[in-house]
Amino acid sequence: MDVSIVVLAWEDFERTRACVLSLPRAAEIVVVDNGSSESIQQALSKFCAEQGVAYVQSGSNLGYARGMNLGVRHTSRANVILSNNDIIVHEGAVERLLAVLEDPQVGAAFPAVVTPDGVPQTEGGRFLTAKVGLAHATGLSLVVPSLRIVAPPTEADWLTGPFVALRRSTFDAIGGVDETSFFYSEDMRLCWAVRQRGLRLAYVPEAVIMHEDDATAKRRWSEAEISQRRTREFIRASRDMSGRFAATAYVCGTVWRAAVGANPVRRAIARGAVEGLRAS
Repeated sequence: MDVSIVVLAWEDFERTRACVLSLPRAAEIVVVDNGSSESIQQALSKFCAEQGVAYVQSGSNLGYARGMNLGVRHTSRANVILSNNDIIVHEGAVERLLAVLEDPQVGAAFPAVVTPDGVPQTEGGRFLTAKVGLAHATGLSLVVPSLRIVAPPTEADWLTGPFVALRRSTFDAIGGVDETSFFYSEDMRLCWAVRQRGLRLAYVPEAVIMHEDDATAKRRWSEAEISQRRTREFIRASRDMSGRFAATAYVCGTVWRAAVGANPVRRAIARGAVEGLRAS
């Protein structure tokens, strides 16, 4: 099996263990320990040695992008899969993703994602254009689905990437995972970079993974804090890719909704949106 799977872990032995055990034995597997405590390091190192899996210690928490890029530098096969540690791969999923990558026009392949209860969780969206930003600001997106920032996976410009497959040549051509953000929106930036090279994204519903969404983040932050951080990085990425006008229009709509809704999470989202617009 000509694929290397990089699993990024931080302070979580049990989920990482379950993830690795769900992966095909024929794959080259690299576990990147992103600066865990000594006890977790020891447990992961021992487990990886027992499983014949490469173990890479980053030395500190590098964030998602830098951690993944570090892991890929320790791989040797023609295809790579970037994997969160809080996922379980269903049988045949890796093989189906690799089959799709045989098409030279496909730049990245994404599986169907389900929750631990089996509920569909695949998420995707549209890149933030002036039209989409203005529709959000004016409320038009509430009645015109095609102008909403979220989109069905079959129509999305970008897909969330807890488990994404690329040819190594494509990964290298886009410069790896964009390290602009420490955490969040890396998948949107990756999809943008792939599309900028004239390649398309493939959603492969027959390839299924289970994902425990935000398992790592929930140990550190509340729902409001997660929403704020996610929104900040989404706006930063959108501003960089699509320009300040589109991002500003979208932020105006977000702030207006927070003022009307008086909901703690909506207020956190509004704060994150403003931070993203102002961030360097």
